[in-house]
Amino acid sequence: MIGAVLRAIDNLTGRGDAAVTVPALDGALRPNRRLDEARTRWPLPGVDAIAVLFGSPVASAGTTLYRLADGTAWQPWRKFDGRIACIAAIGDEGLAVVLETGDILIEGGSSEGRSYRVPEGLRCITAIATSPTAIFLANGSATNPAPDWQLDLMQRNASGSLWRIDRDSGKGRRLADGLAWPAGLALDGNSLVFSEAWKHRLARLPLTGGEPVAVHSDLPGYPGRLAPAEDGGAWLAIFAPRSQLVEFVLRERAYKTRMIAEVPRPFWIAPSLRSGRSFYEPLQGGSVKQLGLLKPWAPALSAGLCVRLDRGFQPTASLHSRADGDTHGVTDMAEHQGRVFIAASGDGVVVACDAGTGEEGSLR
Repeated sequence: MIGAVLRAIDNLTGRGDAAVTVPALDGALRPNRRLDEARTRWPLPGVDAIAVLFGSPVASAGTTLYRLADGTAWQPWRKFDGRIACIAAIGDEGLAVVLETGDILIEGGSSEGRSYRVPEGLRCITAIATSPTAIFLANGSATNPAPDWQLDLMQRNASGSLWRIDRDSGKGRRLADGLAWPAGLALDGNSLVFSEAWKHRLARLPLTGGEPVAVHSDLPGYPGRLAPAEDGGAWLAIFAPRSQLVEFVLRERAYKTRMIAEVPRPFWIAPSLRSGRSFYEPLQGGSVKQLGLLKPWAPALSAGLCVRLDRGFQPTASLHSRADGDTHGVTDMAEHQGRVFIAASGDGVVVACDAGTGEEGSLR
């Protein structure tokens, strides 16, 4: 009863869950064009996940793993029977590859050929992290597969979960559930830090059990995968920006229901890995452009954003592709020898940027 009264007050005053405000890009998240200005770019249509295996970047696209041959082009390395959901390097033991079929395969290294199965009923694996004894998985939703992430957001779903698989026995154990699309994982001592996209936050979960505790709240976009940095910090992918327009639509139940039922998905008022390619999209044409130039106040449904985090998982710097850029939909990244390799799924490219070594274009 009290909860219903509080929700009614929030709806009346525009506070709490009824608020449509979005935090400004400021401080460490101040807008820039570092992703678009990166001197090194490789096309790779459909790229999603990226890791570094034995000193060489490896990326997934569809059902295929690619390796960066001689630093000049992506060459097919392994092909699988199902779409690759996510990947993670396991030191010198190889590369853990999670397929949408539920198989977890180890490719290359000393553990070549080992395999596991995700726990029964999981069909939306979004991220993976590994330790010497366990594999950790994020399941984004209990009702929607990973490609239906926009639908899951519009439904304001919170059915995601985190799991631990023992590397010796292969048995799975659920660590947390009721999460709003967990999309990234990072081990930090005796805890697991994860991104919760629909709540726009990073949270910490003790491996011994307990409730998640927010590490960084109210991010200006939808956080995705986490990747370790070489100095002990981390990198965070923001796969789509937030906007007041989308925040408003999320709170209009009748409008959302009709939009989902009657409007083709590419034309929803919803965040996207890449927008602006069709005149039929919402708020295109004269509403956002004048004389061929994007208006600075136009709400963006897609962008590129990769955030550098310190050891406390607080932002220290960021790499951006603005609304009119060509490196949108950042889904993963991997740091190696002073450079960070960034997968921009929306534009089907991988870019390499300085990770903060004091060279030209450095984050510092």
